[in-house]
Amino acid sequence: MTKTNKRLLVTGCGGFLAGHIFKALLVEDRWQLFGIGDTPCSIPGVSWQLVDLRRPTQVRQAIAAIRPDLTIHLAAVSNVGFSWKKPRLTYEINFMGSVHLLEALARHSPGSRAVLASSAEVYRDLGPVPLAENCALECDNPYALSKAAMEKAGELFSRNHQLEVIRVRPFNFTGPGQSRSFVTADFVAQVAACEARRREAVIKVGNLAAVRDFSDVRDIVCKLLTVTREAQPGEVFNLCSGRAYSIREILDRLLALAGVSIEVQIEASRFRPLDRPVIIGDGGLFNRRFGTRQLISLEETLSDMLREQRAAG
Repeated sequence: MTKTNKRLLVTGCGGFLAGHIFKALLVEDRWQLFGIGDTPCSIPGVSWQLVDLRRPTQVRQAIAAIRPDLTIHLAAVSNVGFSWKKPRLTYEINFMGSVHLLEALARHSPGSRAVLASSAEVYRDLGPVPLAENCALECDNPYALSKAAMEKAGELFSRNHQLEVIRVRPFNFTGPGQSRSFVTADFVAQVAACEARRREAVIKVGNLAAVRDFSDVRDIVCKLLTVTREAQPGEVFNLCSGRAYSIREILDRLLALAGVSIEVQIEASRFRPLDRPVIIGDGGLFNRRFGTRQLISLEETLSDMLREQRAAG
């Protein structure tokens, strides 16, 4: 088998995380890269097609044509706030869409490996206690419920079909290229607009008290690809930094990088239902299995994001 024979598929190929994964894999030059999703993938070197995971015939046809050796399943409704507004759509894409994918892989790529991207939102709220992979699960929003159901589907297919299913639970991550529907990217875009005088020097925010485990997307990609290559079927790993920041702290650090003085205004409409006060990850299992990694600092992440927004004008 030549180095270019292995076929790697990423679902949600037009998304934020997928873009960073493709860029990392293109450097390796050892995969044939494929993508499916409901938005285009603009990265040269990736063969992609538009596929709606809610349509099982479309999914079967795509998988039959690609026959991937490895699938990284990212496609999802990935915003908790949106999941409250559109719970049925969230379940259809995140759960049933995943079932359609697993069915197609079992039929057309038996023996292949599938990495399912779940979420830290599936864990029971333990307050300030770092959440490890063996902590109890408890879903308190539609997004979490859809991801927990997807995990169970993955377990079922792993036991009863010839698929090597691995699960990962990313905690919050951010970085260059992220959509403004996520808090850090929204703050960065507002700051850049204030600096360019495209708006008054005011940034509008929601709940600043929430504490989250934040990683740079490039660190998440590194960890995800490590798990993809080295984990055993049936395993589950947190993808996290173990570093907790309040949203207020992220905002303060960003404002310190801004080139102008900016006023902060709280908007009630930016709060979401049942916002958990604290979510912190325990990355000990990953570190013990694969070794610790030097993480990109929050300051570097924010600086890179702000630089990108300034350049975009």
